[in-house]
Amino acid sequence: MKLFIPVFLLFVYLNANGQVGPLRNWVDSEVKHKDSKGNSVMMTNSLPKGGGVVYQNGKKYGYVVFWARMSNQSATPIELKLKFPDVTFFKPPESYVKIVLPKESMNIKKEQLFDYGLTNLQSLLNDESNQLDILQKKIGPKEDYLFYVTVFIHIKGSGSARAKFELNDKELFYKISIGSDTTLIPCGSLDFKN
Repeated sequence: MKLFIPVFLLFVYLNANGQVGPLRNWVDSEVKHKDSKGNSVMMTNSLPKGGGVVYQNGKKYGYVVFWARMSNQSATPIELKLKFPDVTFFKPPESYVKIVLPKESMNIKKEQLFDYGLTNLQSLLNDESNQLDILQKKIGPKEDYLFYVTVFIHIKGSGSARAKFELNDKELFYKISIGSDTTLIPCGSLDFKN
């Protein structure tokens, strides 16, 4: 009986701690930008999650889900505006992606979930009522704003996907790479409202 209690407690300890794995850091890149007046924003881009398949009008799409965070590190509000083209072509020309901004909100508690907690991607691709045509958000001083970016992929060949926002003056671009193909997509603006 004396041996049973320590062995039982060891079993319970190992079983309880074995169920919880370490949390993974899903951040791919962080870049801080400053304007001429010293205002700054930190742009954080996630690694991809996903890899499922969905269909639209009989065409097969793979998908990956990203999230991005815009952290206003200044005392001045920021205005974020995003709009993606309907389709972005790669080489060869029959390869393309559709980038969708879901209406569903992202928060950091969803970071460890499958597809970052985004559900029903088939419906997201096919039902425009689940999509934002334009994302427009005022980010207050010292505030963060997180949002999803979902990429539906119709590409010949394969490869891992990576994506990040880049800022040139006030213009935002979305740089996406799939395998050896990379494209830079003009997609909006990020502007300090002094």
